[in-house]
Amino acid sequence: MRTGRPSTLCLLCLLCLFAAGQAIAQDASIFTSAPPEILDCMDSKLDADLMEQVRAGIRPKERNSRKMIREAYESCLSAGDYPKYSRYDGPLFDAMSQIDETVDMDAAIRNVREAGVDKLALFARSSKRLHDNELAVIDMAKRNPDLIVLGAPKFFQLSEDVSDRYISATVNGIRGHGYRFIGELLYTHGDKQTGKRYEAGERYVDPSKTGTAKLLEAIAPLNIPFMAHWEPYAPERDFPRFHALYSAWPDQTFLLPHMGFASAQQLDEFMRRHPNLFLLTSKKERYMDDFADPEKQRMIGQAMLDGDLLRPEWKELLIRYQDRILFATDPHMKKLWMKYGDAVGRQRLILGQLPRDAAEKIAYKNAERMYGVRLNDTWTVR
Repeated sequence: MRTGRPSTLCLLCLLCLFAAGQAIAQDASIFTSAPPEILDCMDSKLDADLMEQVRAGIRPKERNSRKMIREAYESCLSAGDYPKYSRYDGPLFDAMSQIDETVDMDAAIRNVREAGVDKLALFARSSKRLHDNELAVIDMAKRNPDLIVLGAPKFFQLSEDVSDRYISATVNGIRGHGYRFIGELLYTHGDKQTGKRYEAGERYVDPSKTGTAKLLEAIAPLNIPFMAHWEPYAPERDFPRFHALYSAWPDQTFLLPHMGFASAQQLDEFMRRHPNLFLLTSKKERYMDDFADPEKQRMIGQAMLDGDLLRPEWKELLIRYQDRILFATDPHMKKLWMKYGDAVGRQRLILGQLPRDAAEKIAYKNAERMYGVRLNDTWTVR
């Protein structure tokens, strides 16, 4: 493919108080203006020291403490007399997932089916060698032809430029196995607290170097979408390079995982300028607060959900670009595969706050067009 109802001002303050999955608000006045019943409820769930930080608007340094606060807030909010939002109950085509040897693959597939997902776009994670886990994932696809649609594997050993070996392996895999997309290539990827750290503070592949052009030239005849991952923490360096990349290859379809962890305003500019850019909703139902560098963390856009409420700016973006946004989860590690149903449930909550036509496009119809596979099709890897 080329191409609820708030009844008081206090409640409005509440909806701004705390984003699900987001770091605690920096402005302490937001907490003092919140309904006291929410804070009292949280006080019953958290220890005194942690609650003192909440009331002061202080963001704990410990990730587990932030998680405890989020969970207490969401529990208190759901137990109160506040707006409840329905979840989208239709079909789903998960447009991005990845897996490796650390995951029980059969258990992962059971979680997908139990979550009510009809199709799963999946690729292998290859950490050390180009073909790590590829055969295991192919075997899994052959055993689940009604569910899985495969993409070319992700390879971690790329730095500064795209290598000839990666290009060759990717093209050969597409031709040999019939892959329907190119799995995620990490162009800009800031170090995460839970991942490997680098001296430079990031993995980086420069999209303006010759390797990317060679890759795109090689796949041009194959008419296949390409997942090119970037993050917004260095916009002066990276945004011009990606604008140039999308403009230079107007016939190539680019998929942006996690919506780049960017803001709705940033994404609106990219989407207006580049009709060949498509967004994947993976991990945007929550706030990505795992960056090792606080400066990078401050550059990350808000989550789509504020509690259970779809933020207005994200709702506007989803509706405006409903033909170019795809539902995705991207469970990339064991704990995310174990919590797969939770991510799907939160994204059903997002879709349930959209017009039905827009929700269905994002939920599955756009992915059907993108990968050329319908929900009731049986797809078999070669």
